[in-house]
Amino acid sequence: MSRLQSQSGEVNDGNGSEIQVVSDLVIVAGMLPHVSVVVAGGDRVPDLLLVEAAQDHGIVDRVILVGDERSMRDAIEQTHVEVAPGDIVPAGDDPDIAFKTIRCAQTGEADIILKGRLPTPALYRELVKIRSRPTINIVACFDAAPIARGRLTLLTDPGVTVVCTYARLVDIIENAAEVARLVLGRARPKVAILSANEEDIKSLPSSRMAAALMRRRWVDLDVYGPLSFDLATDPQSVAIKRLVERFPECEPVAGRADILVFTSIDAANAVYKSIMAMAGYGIAGLANITVGLQVPVAPVSRAELLSCRLASIALTSIYTQRRAAAERAPAPVARPSPARSACRVLAVNPGSTSTKVAVYEGDRELCAGEVRHSAHADAAADMGGRLEVVNQFLTDNRIEGIDAVVGRGGLLPRGKRKLESGVYEIAHVVRGSVIVDEALVEAVTQHAQLNHPCNLGIPVAAELARTLRAPAFTVDPVVVDEFIPEAEISGYAPIQRRAAAHVLSVRETARCAAEEIGHAVEELNLIVAHLGGGVTVAAVSRGRMIDATISLLGDGPFSPQRAGRLPLRDVIALAYSGKYTRAQLEEELSTRGGLYSYLGTHDIEEVERRIAGGDEQARLLVDAMVYWIAKEVGALAASLAGEVDAIAITGGMARSADIVERLRERISDLAPMLVFPGSLEMQAMARGACRALAGEEPIRRWAEYAPAVEE
Repeated sequence: MSRLQSQSGEVNDGNGSEIQVVSDLVIVAGMLPHVSVVVAGGDRVPDLLLVEAAQDHGIVDRVILVGDERSMRDAIEQTHVEVAPGDIVPAGDDPDIAFKTIRCAQTGEADIILKGRLPTPALYRELVKIRSRPTINIVACFDAAPIARGRLTLLTDPGVTVVCTYARLVDIIENAAEVARLVLGRARPKVAILSANEEDIKSLPSSRMAAALMRRRWVDLDVYGPLSFDLATDPQSVAIKRLVERFPECEPVAGRADILVFTSIDAANAVYKSIMAMAGYGIAGLANITVGLQVPVAPVSRAELLSCRLASIALTSIYTQRRAAAERAPAPVARPSPARSACRVLAVNPGSTSTKVAVYEGDRELCAGEVRHSAHADAAADMGGRLEVVNQFLTDNRIEGIDAVVGRGGLLPRGKRKLESGVYEIAHVVRGSVIVDEALVEAVTQHAQLNHPCNLGIPVAAELARTLRAPAFTVDPVVVDEFIPEAEISGYAPIQRRAAAHVLSVRETARCAAEEIGHAVEELNLIVAHLGGGVTVAAVSRGRMIDATISLLGDGPFSPQRAGRLPLRDVIALAYSGKYTRAQLEEELSTRGGLYSYLGTHDIEEVERRIAGGDEQARLLVDAMVYWIAKEVGALAASLAGEVDAIAITGGMARSADIVERLRERISDLAPMLVFPGSLEMQAMARGACRALAGEEPIRRWAEYAPAVEE
C-alpha cells in the first residue's frame, strides 16, 4: 500500500494560494507526504534520473518499474536509483506493459503513473479501465512572461482529445476546473473558450461551440466564449477593444482567465508547443497532468526540460493528495425538490412471462418485485391475473397512500397525427370520483397494432386507479413517433417507416445521460442504444427521437431473440415456403430469431459461459451482433450530421462487460460512451408521473391523437 493511502488524517498543505509560479509546485509537493510512482516502460535512463530528482526533492519515495527486466536492471545500474527488488515488474510487449502498469494503479500500489518508454497510444488504451469521467484530457499548467503577465494559467487539451464534441468539452472543462480548485486554490475558476473571434459566427465552428458551452448551466464556474487568445489573457486588449461594453457578460472572464479551453487539439497543441519553446529559453514554466482518471498520469516528454518534467510529477502529486483529502470530507446532502419527494407512484410493467411492480417516492424506489408466470396466448384474457399480482404486491409490502398509478404504454393504433412523447392521462379524479379515459383503454385492448403483453399496462392502471382512487398515467408509449420526414421514407411508396421502439427506455436513458453531462436533454444530440431481448438504436436530437431502428419486425441489428434486418429476397421466399402462416412467421422472427436461432438460447449469461468454455461460434455471433449495433450507431451519427455529444448504452446486455468493451472499441471515437446497465423503464414511468403531478411536464390526452373511426 502506498504512503498516501496510509494517511488517516487530512493533508494540511494550504489551499493553493502558495503556488504562484510553476516552480512553486516542486516546493509544495516536497512538503506533502511522499507518493509512490509506477513507470510504464521503466528502462530509460532519463526517466530514472527524473524519478531520482523527485526523490531528492521529497516528492516520491517508492518507485515501481514495469517493462523489460534486463533493460530495467541495466538502467538502474547506470543511475544507481534505489528500486526494491519486488518493485521491478517484468513485462513482455507494449500491451503487457500497459496492463501491468494499470494493475499497479488499480491495486493501490501506485499513487501516480509516469509514462516511460511505453508509447502513448498503448498506455492510453489501457487507461480507459480507470477513468473517473467519460473523457480523459491533459491539463497544462504554465506561467509565461508574455502571456497573462506571467500569471499561472491552465491550458487544455493539447494531447488527448481528438474529436472535441460538446459533451467531451464539458468533461474537459470540469476536469481542468478540478485541477484549478485543488492545486491553484481558485474556488470559482474563470474559463475562456477560445476561438478566432469574440462573436458567434455561423461559419466559424469554434465560435458556435464556445457560445453553446457558455449557455450551459455551470456550477461554481464562470465560463465565457468565444474569446480570442488575447481577449482571454490580456486586460489591456479587453480595454482597447471595449469588450465589456459590447458583451457585459464576459466581464468575469475576459482578460483574466484561469483556464484556456481549445475546441480543437491542433490549436491547443500549437500553443502548448510555443510555451514549451519559451520554457527552453527560460521565460516560461510548464507542467502537465492527465486527468479524468482514478489515478492521474504525469505525461512527461523527453523533449521537455528536466525542470518541466519534475514540475509535472509535483503537479500530479499535489493533485492526487488534495483530491484524496477532498473525498474524505463530508459531502453535502442533496435535497430533492419538495414536489418530487412528496409524490408516491405505483408503476406496473406487464411482460411476456412476468409482471414488474414497483413503488417510488419521488426518485427513490421504495420497493419492487417481479412475478413470473407462464406466457398467455391472449394478452387481453390475462387481465385478471395481472391485477391479482399487483394487488398481492401491495398487500405484501403494506403499501398505502398512492398518489398516482402509471402503466406501461402499449401498441396503440396510429392516427393521422403522430403520437408525441410525454405523459398521457389514463384516469383523473374529480371530487373523489375516478374518471377513466375509456377510449384509450378500448384503443389498446381492442385495436392494438399487435397482440403483446405490454398492451395490458393501460387497462391494468385504469382498474388500479378505480381501486386506489388515484390518477393514472402512461409514459412514452411504444408507438411514440417523432421521426423527421426523411426518416419516414422507406424506399417503396406504399410502405412508410413508422417508429416502433423502446421509447420509454430510450428517452429515460437520454435524460440520465443529460444529467450526467450536466445539461438539459433539449440542448444535446445523443445516440441511445437499448440492448435487451430486442435492440433499439435511436438518434435523440434536442430531446426528440428523430430516427431509430424499428425493433419489432422492422430493421436494425439482430438481438438475442429478434432477427433484425434480413435480406428481402430471402424473407419473401420464407413467407411463401408454406412452412408458416403469417402469425407463425411473425412469432418466429420476433421470438426465435437472433442469437436464439443459432445457439438455441437467448440467455446472454449462458452464451458468455459458452464463450469462456471456448465456443468459437458463440464468440463469432456475439461479435457479429456488436458489429451490427455499432454500424447502426454510426449510421445514426450521420442523421445528426456527425454532431454527437454522447452515446448512451442501456438494457440487460449493458451489464455484460465484454459486450460493452467490444462496443466501446468500435464506437468510442465518435463520442464519449456512457453506460446505464439494466432496465430504466420502471424508473422512467415513475419519474414521468411525478413530473406530471408536480406540474413540470404537461399532461397529454389520447383524444388529440386517436385515429378517426374510418381509420
